[in-house]
Amino acid sequence: MELKERQVIQLFPSCLFVGKATDLTICDRLEKAIRAMQKAGDGVTLETSFMTRDNIHTRPEMKELCDLVLQESGAVLDFYRIKRTSHYITNMWANVTNPNHRHALHIHPNCLLSGIIYVTAPPDCGPTMWADPRPGARMIEPSVTEMTPFNSGQFLIAPEKGVMVIWPSYLPHAVERGRSRTHDDRIIVAFNVMIRGTIDITTAHLELK
Repeated sequence: MELKERQVIQLFPSCLFVGKATDLTICDRLEKAIRAMQKAGDGVTLETSFMTRDNIHTRPEMKELCDLVLQESGAVLDFYRIKRTSHYITNMWANVTNPNHRHALHIHPNCLLSGIIYVTAPPDCGPTMWADPRPGARMIEPSVTEMTPFNSGQFLIAPEKGVMVIWPSYLPHAVERGRSRTHDDRIIVAFNVMIRGTIDITTAHLELK
């Protein structure tokens, strides 16, 4: 005897939305703008990294990217069927780092969506890693014959110039240490997105303006 009409139902999936800019020269324009901020000291400079202020979405030279972020994040919100009056970028910043620089696991509170676009991506520079957000999912980790998105607790994306990734902001993520032999900088622009409107679920009324 065996079962018939088998099906697999994916419960509570955490999605990554990945795409690549059709015009990669946007990355060249972004790098030029970010380098100008770095030269002007408009941000925080550490030994192996530079981070701009987190309001660069208000700068005119970032409008091209902001338009793309709003377009793509709107498509993600539509995918989730999220009701809203509108949506907007809450903050945006750039990181310029050594290609092997590591960034610890973290989330982005007080927003719905988060994302990055890789502006430069030296060979073998640090990949971005997303971790399983379910606290009890790794209670037992049996051996597997092959790692897949359905049985692993981590997922990596190797940086590629012009690639944008958007994900739910609750999803823990980090930058793993790279193995690059170059001294070229790894540059990304990160952003967060929130909605405007009224959440009218019973006992949970909330106005977002």
